[in-house]
This record gives sequence, C-alpha cells and structure tokens, in this order.
Amino acid sequence: MVIIVQQGEVKIVESFGKYVKTIDPGLHFLIPVLYKVRGRVSLKQTPLEIESQSVITRDNVIVEVDEAIKYHVTDVRAFVYDNEDSVTSMIQDCQSNLRGIIGKMDLNEVLNGTEEINVSLFESVKDITAGYGLSIDRINIGEISVSDEIVNSMNKLITASRDKESTITISEGRKQSIILDSEANASQMQIDAEARAKQTKIDAEARAERTKIDANAEAEKIRITTEAERQRILALNQAIKDSDLNDQALAYLGIEAFKQVVKSETNTVILPSNMTELGNIPVVKELWTAQDNKDQVNQ
Repeated sequence: MVIIVQQGEVKIVESFGKYVKTIDPGLHFLIPVLYKVRGRVSLKQTPLEIESQSVITRDNVIVEVDEAIKYHVTDVRAFVYDNEDSVTSMIQDCQSNLRGIIGKMDLNEVLNGTEEINVSLFESVKDITAGYGLSIDRINIGEISVSDEIVNSMNKLITASRDKESTITISEGRKQSIILDSEANASQMQIDAEARAKQTKIDAEARAERTKIDANAEAEKIRITTEAERQRILALNQAIKDSDLNDQALAYLGIEAFKQVVKSETNTVILPSNMTELGNIPVVKELWTAQDNKDQVNQ
C-alpha cells in the first residue's frame, strides 16, 4: 500500500488498533493488513472562533464575550490518543477560565481591559492544553456586548460622574478663589500693619528727636540766661565795688527798691537778707524817718 503525506501534516499508522508510528510528509510504503493509517493530523496553525458566551462580572452585570483562538498540534500521539476531542477540551477550558477571570473584574475593567484578559487567559490555559498535544499561539477577546438597559445605565452613570466631577471642579475653583482672596486680604492687612508700625516708629523717633532738640535748646537758653545773669550780677557787683558808695548809701538804695516793691500790685514781698538782722533795724528806721522828713520839707 502506497501512502502519500502532504506537507504540513502527518499521518498515524496503527497495527491491529495499536499506535505504531507517525509518518511525515512524503511517500511511504506500508504492508497491507498488518498496518493501517488511522488518520491525518494537520500541524499547521489553525484559527478557531468560539461562540459567544454569557459571563457575569464582579458587579453582577451579564456580558456576552466572543473569543478567537489560534493553535497548532505539538504532540500528535497525545492529540489523538490522550483525549477524545482535544479541540473541544481546549475550548471548554478557555471558556471556563474566561468566566473565572471576568468574574473577578468590574464591568468598566472588563470593557477597558481586553489586553489584560487576553494575557491572563493565555497564561491560565497554556499548560493545560499542552497535555492535549496542543499549543495555543494566541487568544483574542472579540466583541464584548451588554444589554441596552445596562448601556443606558452606564450612560447615566457616566453623565452623573461627569456632572459630579464638574461640580467638584467648580467647587474646588471657588475654594481656591476664596483661599487666594483670604490670603491676599491677610497679606494686605499685614502690609498695612507693618506700614502703620513703621510710620508710628518714624513719628515716635521724630517726636523724640524734636523733644531732644527742644530740651537742648531750653538747656542752652537757660545756660545763656544764667550766664548773662551771672555776668550782670558780676558787673553790678563790680560797679558797686568801683563806686564810692558807703554802707548808708547802699542801705538807702535797698530801702528805695523795697518801697517800689511794696507799692506794686504783686502779692510777693521781697526783703533784703540784711533787714532780717535786728542790729540793722535802727539804721533802717533812721534812714526811713530822714527820708520822710525830707519829703515833707520839699512839699
């Protein structure tokens, strides 16, 4: 019996129902009756569309998910003999693991995380399918669909979320504006207070300087006046000393000055210190009487 095997496939040879060998592409000769070709197995990469299935997400939303798988046979003997239908087993494993993966995700995560789902699903089934003589090359999550009711609810939720974010943004803007206004007012108050304090300090220093100048001027005035008075007294004493007035004349002049003070409207009476001496009182009285007599004669 002549057997021809095409490129990209192999055939299995059995002898009385027992696996004998796998023949590769090319021309082969088998002894009839002793050997029989069980079937053809393709080694090419095979695409497979899996029917959509309903999956429940973590937030209890039912979604319809499509899958597409690309696989190829790696172990012909295991593919044919270790599993009654390796392809069906692979499909069931992919569906089962997909339900487990999506069941741990929220709807938004499912809709936005297809790449993550693909990677997780591939990692979870690649070792399992290797036992069937298969190798999964790629898994793609196709269309993910939800009911119209869920879509409307999602749209409402998105709208509400956007409205919430808009409200929060506006509130944050108002809050920042109030904060900035408060900080500006506080800064202005601080600047005004510092300005007033500085002006008060300048005014106080000016008043202190003015007081110091006035005090110095007053002290200088007193000094000059005192010096002038001292000079006047010295000059007067010198004049008295230079004059030839005797004690009686000086006493007379003192009495005359005392008479003028007495005739004035002031309440203050000044007595020469020498009048307090009792020994000088007779002389004063005598001089006073002599002056009165002189005034009567002139009259």
